[in-house]
Amino acid sequence: MALWLYLPVDPGGRASRRQHLLGNYGSDTISRANLAGGGGGEIPVAGPAPEGPYGMAIDAAAGKLYWINYDSETIEYANLDGTGAALLNTGGATVSQPAGLAIDPPAGRIYWANNGAQDKISYASLNGSGGGDLNTTGATLSEPYGVAVHPAAGRIYWAKFAGGKISYANLDGSGGGNVDTGLFFLEPLGIAVDAAVGKLYWPEYNHKWIAFAALGGGEGGSLEITNAPYGGASGIAIDAPGGRIYWANEYFGSIGLVNAAGGGDTLLDTSGATLESPSFPVLLESPRGTQSPLVSLSGGADLACSQGGWAGDLLESFLYRAPQTFAYQWLRNGAEIAGATTNTLHAGRVGDYSCRVTAANFAGATSQTSSAFSFAAGIRIGRPSLNLRKGTAKLPVSLIGPPGRLVLRGKDVAKRRRTKASGSVRLLVKAKGTARNELAATGRVKVKAKVNYVPAGAESPLKRTRKITLKKRPRR
Repeated sequence: MALWLYLPVDPGGRASRRQHLLGNYGSDTISRANLAGGGGGEIPVAGPAPEGPYGMAIDAAAGKLYWINYDSETIEYANLDGTGAALLNTGGATVSQPAGLAIDPPAGRIYWANNGAQDKISYASLNGSGGGDLNTTGATLSEPYGVAVHPAAGRIYWAKFAGGKISYANLDGSGGGNVDTGLFFLEPLGIAVDAAVGKLYWPEYNHKWIAFAALGGGEGGSLEITNAPYGGASGIAIDAPGGRIYWANEYFGSIGLVNAAGGGDTLLDTSGATLESPSFPVLLESPRGTQSPLVSLSGGADLACSQGGWAGDLLESFLYRAPQTFAYQWLRNGAEIAGATTNTLHAGRVGDYSCRVTAANFAGATSQTSSAFSFAAGIRIGRPSLNLRKGTAKLPVSLIGPPGRLVLRGKDVAKRRRTKASGSVRLLVKAKGTARNELAATGRVKVKAKVNYVPAGAESPLKRTRKITLKKRPRR
């Protein structure tokens, strides 16, 4: 399971931006680091260069990275490898000293806070059709820094930097309010939600703690930072499954982490990545499987493989892990079937079939394999129809499973063979030897017909026996 941290890096720093609203910092970059340690680097943006990047979000399923350009007051996006960079159409929305970005791909929207002349929470459509401003009536808006969208609750939260306050607006446009955190705090910069435990978290910009409060208000507290250098904390991301919280230190050019339960605070190894006034980190994790795929028989010998279950993004925590692509591989008796790489398969042989589904996004790939589905064969023999003129019979045979070799034999029966039989077959039963003589002399004889069916892939035949009384009318 691979987990990467992405962050915008601005050599000018947040404090400089507040003083010099449209300063040009030139060498602004987007960086990433492997949370397993090291392996970081810059993302080469092929298109408009980042200009004071100050907020980031990821659409893992689409393989897209979005960020705020604070200096040019624009929203930009690119593929996660940096190619295809372009500006998002924000027509109709306020973009004034934007700070902090949050995305809701299922709803097709991206949100940001404006702390310029117009303090607003705004949005744009991911399809490029423009955007607007949210109704925040009832909520406090003054220098909002950082937003966290919580689709399940139908809310977007933000931190009020000046004076310290956590507020929200309803995503349906019906206004908002403030969260009673039960805490005294000063400079929150960035916010994230751990929905599993029902808590809001935010870093204090110049005070060595990560504060938290219940989503419904009250029950607040803090995680003290005692070991890791801490200064200019800007933005926060939560790896809820891993029990860790990450923040960016603008002053020290570092990424700190602390256990959600408290303690263990340290700095992340970001070797290879550029960190100059980093802010608003986000997490990209390779897909996390939650349910193995299932194999089903869709008719005849056709098998179908489901996609399996995969954990969705934790948008409110800035943990992105949705799959971007799916690949299939069929196996028979545990061995891969060459070329069987779609979600359906015509089973041409008996055996135990399973399918492996590999989900991938830019962080890596994860595979899940289904339980084995036994594709067996069967044989049924029906009632024979007699030919009294010839003294023979037609024996109906139903073959269940893949094509195979079918043989009719018996001590008193003429042998019949079909090398590739399937479906419904009628075998001619004809007496031979002494049975044939008895039939000619008496007009009837009992014979024992033995039917052997060896379906493709089987190691031994399926056998059925039927006693038949052949009859023949005497000639006149």
